Amino acid sequence: MTLIKEKVIGIVGGMGPQSGVALFNSILCETKAKTDQQHLSAVLMSFPKDITDRTLYLENDLITNPAYNIISIIKKLEAVGATVIGLACNTCHSPKIFDVISSALSSELKLLNMPFETCKYIQNYHKKVRRVGIMATNGTYKTGLYKDLLLQLGYEVVVPEFEFQNDVIHKMIYDPEIGIKSNAVITPEAELLSRRAISFFKAQNVDAIILGCTELSLIIKESEEDNILIIDSVTVLAKALIREVTN
Repeated sequence: MTLIKEKVIGIVGGMGPQSGVALFNSILCETKAKTDQQHLSAVLMSFPKDITDRTLYLENDLITNPAYNIISIIKKLEAVGATVIGLACNTCHSPKIFDVISSALSSELKLLNMPFETCKYIQNYHKKVRRVGIMATNGTYKTGLYKDLLLQLGYEVVVPEFEFQNDVIHKMIYDPEIGIKSNAVITPEAELLSRRAISFFKAQNVDAIILGCTELSLIIKESEEDNILIIDSVTVLAKALIREVTN
């Protein structure tokens, strides 16, 4: 008799720490379960001190590729039974990091690609969307991660000039005083920056905005804003992880 191995979700957190928790919670919320026992098996590992900053690495301000310690954490997840892996950070999906990770994993593991899943989600479930705005860190912005995927799928892509990107969107995430990463609660200043960002994309007549940084789901909720669809990459990844372990 051959035993069927249970599929277990593994989450690499710590990038930032709240994002891993947000992904775990999104999996719980998206799972159709009426009892404890109907929920899915999942393991979250958060070792923030071990993973160097992804944007600083991509901007050549750090030498150490965060991929190597992410690989180490994934192997820990595999050791405790994880079979499908989600990375709770968009920026680490930039090829310079993600390709190193994916090439080092065993064939027994399935590593999902959050930006790819997000773009395909729009294509599959929001057929009327043609013009898409992207909110992300400077690292994701500069590598063109989402932009390239969307262009390949035939979408019009809207991104701000770098000054606005750096002074509004990236600042909302990274500012050491008012940014999402720096505070346990959302500051009024970060909230104001989020409204400025949405107003920019509204003025550009986008059909949808991708929250292309996992921290953004902590301040902007997936919904419709003035007829603009807000696509949360965290929620999309949660749905994809559920799909992989339930199929």
